Amino acid sequence: MNKLTEILINARLLFRGRPIRVTTQNAPHYSVSDSEMQIRICRPGRYNRYKRGIKRGIDALASDYHLDILDGLDGGTFVDCGANVGELGIWAQSRRMNYIAFEPEQLEADCCDQNNFGGQPLTIRKALWKETTTLEFFHKADTADSSAFDVSGYNEKTVIPAVSLDSELDPSKLSRPLILKLEAEGAEPEVLEGAAKFLENADFVAVDCGYERGQSQDHTFIEVNNQLTCRGYNLVAAKFRGRVTMLFHKENT
Repeated sequence: MNKLTEILINARLLFRGRPIRVTTQNAPHYSVSDSEMQIRICRPGRYNRYKRGIKRGIDALASDYHLDILDGLDGGTFVDCGANVGELGIWAQSRRMNYIAFEPEQLEADCCDQNNFGGQPLTIRKALWKETTTLEFFHKADTADSSAFDVSGYNEKTVIPAVSLDSELDPSKLSRPLILKLEAEGAEPEVLEGAAKFLENADFVAVDCGYERGQSQDHTFIEVNNQLTCRGYNLVAAKFRGRVTMLFHKENT
């Protein structure tokens, strides 16, 4: 985004009565601000997510994952697989939860650090998978569709480090309630396969299992539902319009 584009975007936002403004911040990072909040982004078109205000945009994303129906979250832990720029980290920390983010796209991980960790490099820059390995990764970050599976229209293919959730986190050391939000662009079954110990302790799993797996764009709902119900989770909320998302709950003793 150059300065002229920034001026044109803000003029359009002002004309339409939108409460946000977009500013260049050491490109490719940008800042979106309103009267209450500021958020860093790295893909210029993403500002549209906040056209009615940043908090409303973040709350809408939390609602997509059915997180708005949860209460009693104080002191718990929110693990975010596919964090992007960390919007749900802002949501979780506003509810006094601890936040752990996984995001393999470097620019998005940088923004997540700025939005949640004061710029410290605490976002885990690895893909989650069923085991510790390396993966071919298909980058399609402009539309938030990067994946471990071949996707149409990807911009670049690289090899990146991947880890299982069980190898990276010890759930017995994480405060409860423990929530996993999972958006892996079609790799949700593999991530859950590598999370057996984690899932013994997690209270909630919120999953985007929509039509994103590989070239055939398959959904992952059946595999996700089978894996989680076999581990004692119950489906408590589901959404099939827009994002295909499910919220599972496990009664832990």
